[in-house]
Amino acid sequence: MIGIDTLGAVSSSGGQALTWLLISAVTFLLPYGLLTSEMGSTFTQEGGVYEWCKLAGGRIFASFAAMLYWISNPLWVGGTLAVTAIAAIKIFWFGSSSYKFGGNNVTDAIVEMVIALLFIWGTTWCAIMSLRFGKLLSVYGSFVKLALLGVFLLLTIAFVFGGHASGQHLGASDLVPHNWGLIVSAILPVLIFNWVGFELQNGAGEEMENPQRDVPRSVIRAGITAVLAYGIVIAVILFALTKDQLSNATGFLSAFQVVSTVLPGPIATALGWIVALGVVIALASSGGTWIIGADRTYAIAALDRTAPHLLGRFSGRYGTPIAVNAMSGIVASLAMFAAIIVNAFGTGNIATLFQLVLGFVISTTTLSYLFIFPAYLILRYKYPDIRRPYRVPGGMVGAWIVTLLPLTYAAIASYFILWPTDANVSSVGRLTYELTQFVPLGIIALLTIVFYVWGQNEASNQDVIVDIAPGSEFSAGAGE
Repeated sequence: MIGIDTLGAVSSSGGQALTWLLISAVTFLLPYGLLTSEMGSTFTQEGGVYEWCKLAGGRIFASFAAMLYWISNPLWVGGTLAVTAIAAIKIFWFGSSSYKFGGNNVTDAIVEMVIALLFIWGTTWCAIMSLRFGKLLSVYGSFVKLALLGVFLLLTIAFVFGGHASGQHLGASDLVPHNWGLIVSAILPVLIFNWVGFELQNGAGEEMENPQRDVPRSVIRAGITAVLAYGIVIAVILFALTKDQLSNATGFLSAFQVVSTVLPGPIATALGWIVALGVVIALASSGGTWIIGADRTYAIAALDRTAPHLLGRFSGRYGTPIAVNAMSGIVASLAMFAAIIVNAFGTGNIATLFQLVLGFVISTTTLSYLFIFPAYLILRYKYPDIRRPYRVPGGMVGAWIVTLLPLTYAAIASYFILWPTDANVSSVGRLTYELTQFVPLGIIALLTIVFYVWGQNEASNQDVIVDIAPGSEFSAGAGE
């Protein structure tokens, strides 16, 4: 759950980010985890969120959910992940995030595009390979991420106890929530973006001896682990960097660069090169893991007549949805080209580029959950007698609570990431920011409708017939 690409965005909001980290973990992460645990252990078929939304609201409803859920991931890979990879190379290989390749905006933009393309298609290639290979990428990427965080914490301890720390020394007043505009436009959207992802692992409840007992425990353990890990790293960044050094794009990377000054120069330089490579690998691992899950979801949606049949094609060699994988790479590349070009004709700095891409990545993600969360409550009423290995405690009152809490967060995050306060778009400009948000959303909505009509008119696609009997498990099969 710890996203290296968004650590800077959270820490740049100051000490109150730690307070909201804890609040959102209790009031968003916990109910969201319980909700998806019930849905995932009850409706276990491949297709995940698409099938949940189809059962709840029909194919059109599900087609928008699946499109937003899928497309947010290539936008993420071509957006914040690619930008963070570029920032890591600039900081650790060239000394500064403001470094310009070739000394001018045009050359800098071209080189950034080349780096981003290598990153995007390397990540896409990993997703195209077999699912087993993809899982190994996720595992090794997690080890790299843990190694990066471990080295960072050790260097920070040496940095602080060596008397070098010049960052914020947090007091009680720093932790008190303040500045509502900052909270709803910057802190909560990024935290929600980092918390989501439980539904990628479907059907875990079937593997537990006592899911009614074990699911809440596992969710709470995962939540506590994530809060501690995230909280420690954010606090360390705040201690290491002064307020003017905090950046939404480079906070973690800049902090790493600062604390590495406790090492002798040659060692710090060599470590920087290794760290840059480690960051790129960790980012590719995060993006590849999500691409694997989201691409399969959209491929199943295509096979169920909500998109062209071609997009439902699976590779006979690798068993992966190769058509959607390729489309993910194309979408990520287009998003990256657009963002870098807009930025090159604007300020030309990495922080502005990050702000532009972060907005539409978060908005497409949170908007997809405006479909997913209500689907849970609808399915509770629509299919009350299906056997549920795990059921959210508290009856329908509990079901309403675990739906409304995360739904409220998703709605607030969606609204204020699309219409943030003026202070949060001051470096970009209101018109530029809004155009980079609403133009892509308009294209996505139009594409969803076109794909849906296309899929419905293709005779080669098949409807998925769902058989649900009271007290039985969910089952599905293809039919005419």
